[in-house]
Amino acid sequence: MTERLKRKFSHRFNGVVWNTAVLPEEELMLLEVRSHEERLVTFSAWHYATDTFRWQHIKLDEPWWVNLSAAANGVILFTVYLDTNNPDKKAILAYTSENLKLLWWNNDFSIVSVLQEKVLGVSTKMGMKEVMLDLHTGKELAEVWPEIPVKKEEPVVRPSLYSEGTSYFNTVKIFLESRLNLLPVVALEYLEYDSKIFISYYTKENDLANFLLVLSHAGELLLHEKLDESLKGIGQDTFFILSGCVIFVKNKRELISYFL
Repeated sequence: MTERLKRKFSHRFNGVVWNTAVLPEEELMLLEVRSHEERLVTFSAWHYATDTFRWQHIKLDEPWWVNLSAAANGVILFTVYLDTNNPDKKAILAYTSENLKLLWWNNDFSIVSVLQEKVLGVSTKMGMKEVMLDLHTGKELAEVWPEIPVKKEEPVVRPSLYSEGTSYFNTVKIFLESRLNLLPVVALEYLEYDSKIFISYYTKENDLANFLLVLSHAGELLLHEKLDESLKGIGQDTFFILSGCVIFVKNKRELISYFL
């Protein structure tokens, strides 16, 4: 491991960090952590400005068949799978981000998107009916669905994924081979941000191993860290930029951030 960036935060969870969502106005990252051994899912709220947890390791009434779906304007939305043999049968639960207090629920709703104060989704009772709910009350709104933007403004800056065989993959591969004697395979993620180059790449070590490489535009090596190993396939968004830091999950369980 090589690091010239300064580490800001590290926390290891007792399970796999499965999903995240961000509430930028509260500087809060929500984390879904799954323990397959216990068949238990817990949720935590990390205040990334101060590196403290507002709350952590919280269990909902449904211990396993629930996931973090979205968060906006002080509200966290969870999807509960009501019939494990029929994934279309879903419910939505809305909680406050402040103290995880239940606001409302709907036992026939699949989330599609959250736009401002509205939750767009589908009811399956009468076919596939488009439904819009008020984010804070859960009441159905008798309005036409607004147009969902193709690309929403997000506080999180994510890399682009390039598969082996594409021209962009080949360009980066040549660069890594010639400059650092590295041989990437299968796919890589690439991002240029804040005069730095970020590359998440895979090498062949029996199975796949995943590394994160950060370089200055002048070519100075700032960070080179193994993120995971013994992988059967690739991931996506193996790192991202948020609030002036690069953030990633190492070995599926450790959340780490570095100052940029």
